[in-house]
Amino acid sequence: MRTAQITLVVLMLIPALLAISLMWQHSARYHRVISHVEEISRLSPVIKDELLSSTMDIVFGRTRFEDGLQYDILDKAGRQLDLLIDSGEASRIELEVSRRILGTLRGYVNQLGQSVTVDEQIRVNEEIVQVAELFLNMLQEAVNAEIRASAQASDLMQAGVRTAVIVEIALLALSFLVALVTQRRLSQFIRVPISRLQTFANQIASGQLSERTRETEVEELRSLTNSLNTMAIKLEQLVAQNRREQENLKKSELRTLQAQITPHFLYNTLDAIVWLAEAGQGSQVIEITNALSNFFRISLNNGKDWVSIKEEWEHLQGYLTIQKIRYRDILQYELHLEEGLKEQTILKLLIQPLVENAIYHGIKNRRALGLVQVEAREAEGRLQVSVRDNGMGMDEERLAQVRAALTEDEPTAGQVGYGLYSVDQRIKLHYNQAEGLVITSEQGRGTTVSFSVPLKD
Repeated sequence: MRTAQITLVVLMLIPALLAISLMWQHSARYHRVISHVEEISRLSPVIKDELLSSTMDIVFGRTRFEDGLQYDILDKAGRQLDLLIDSGEASRIELEVSRRILGTLRGYVNQLGQSVTVDEQIRVNEEIVQVAELFLNMLQEAVNAEIRASAQASDLMQAGVRTAVIVEIALLALSFLVALVTQRRLSQFIRVPISRLQTFANQIASGQLSERTRETEVEELRSLTNSLNTMAIKLEQLVAQNRREQENLKKSELRTLQAQITPHFLYNTLDAIVWLAEAGQGSQVIEITNALSNFFRISLNNGKDWVSIKEEWEHLQGYLTIQKIRYRDILQYELHLEEGLKEQTILKLLIQPLVENAIYHGIKNRRALGLVQVEAREAEGRLQVSVRDNGMGMDEERLAQVRAALTEDEPTAGQVGYGLYSVDQRIKLHYNQAEGLVITSEQGRGTTVSFSVPLKD
């Protein structure tokens, strides 16, 4: 009995130790990939926001070239790239290409300092913007390479779990054979706890990892019982850990998707600022620049995902101020925020993408004065937000296609806008609820997009 017991304990510990070893290795690799993606993502604002803002200040005469921070910003980006290249595996090629592009960018910044006339500076700054865009695209390629590496790490993790389960089943079968050999020598008192342990082992093999077996009265079987319970706990923890890592991967992908939305708006706004400046409309240049500054201040929010509704509303007002200047002949808007909601907390960037979608897909193609109405109110302890437009609307077939695309893991291009899909997925993920966006539309009469989330202080 003692020999059989020791054999069974060893056989039960092997799959648990194997699973822990495999999960530890793949989890460490997965964590390195995710950390690398975050470091690459932090590099984008250095060029997109800091460098381009610095060169624009030089072009418009707000800062002398000698007093600008452009070289400090380039040195900062270079140091970050060197660290990423040294630690990178999957994205090393893309990061090395990005390093060469950064050198090209430095060359254009040198040309900016050598330019004498404003026209030359504007031309060189346009080259800087184009090279910066190429740099950001290459960073995105590096992020994509890291994401592919994380997917491979996830596949390896899943394969390791499957291997552990197969080994476990095989060892359980071997344990069963050992039990059959010793069964003839066991009394009824021994046979009952062994049968109980066998049932418990089958439950674990079938995936019922939350089940536990009580401690047996037979001293020789207590060690085996404890080992089985420990293995079930470990396997349950490993499955929960894998689920959390998958959720973190999804959050990372959504943040990457969110980052892909903003450059288009920034380039158009900078073009509008240049156009207004050339037209001599200084007051509107100041207004749109302040609105753009507030817009990105709240968007970045020191990397925090949660803001007050007041800040989200200010972010929306800054965005609409910019769009009103750009589309002043075709855009009107109304904002209604219920009193008492300003200090509540909301996941940032939930409302502005819906308004952007209403403008670009509803109002812009209307070819007449359009109206966007945004309302936020409290109902039964939940925040109710709706965005309405009187634009082109959608027919039933297109509306059904958009609704169906929101339920897919990866909608194909053209099914639904990235803004809508990102907001819908972030609501479901961060608020842990099944329902995201609710869309209603009527062709020729406009579209309404709404959502409901719990209120948080």
